[in-house]
Amino acid sequence: MVSDGEDNQSEFTRAQAIEMAQRAEVIIYAISTDDSGLVLRGDKVLEQLAAATGGRAFFPFKMKDITHSFAAIEDELRSQYVVSYQPADFDADGRFRSIEISALKKDLQVRARKGYFAPQQ
Repeated sequence: MVSDGEDNQSEFTRAQAIEMAQRAEVIIYAISTDDSGLVLRGDKVLEQLAAATGGRAFFPFKMKDITHSFAAIEDELRSQYVVSYQPADFDADGRFRSIEISALKKDLQVRARKGYFAPQQ
């Protein structure tokens, strides 16, 4: 997503947009178009969208730095792993389940979504 993060007459709330992305199992990588050097409200929105889906937000200071952001996204996409599990007490009730994934090695960085929606029967 390339955006300034500002709301321009959205049909859905930020929480609804995050939920839709989580249900679709989408990872959001956001690149801010704000080159002011200041941390604005829209930047925080981009951070929230990315963090909730296991992605990352980039804030290039100059427009020419956008290529570095795309290269970093490419590197991350090439370095992804898929982890799956099913809890013993699984209940297909459609509710959101929080998860936390961490690495035993402290020098590794884990970027993962905050949870998932269980399927609903």
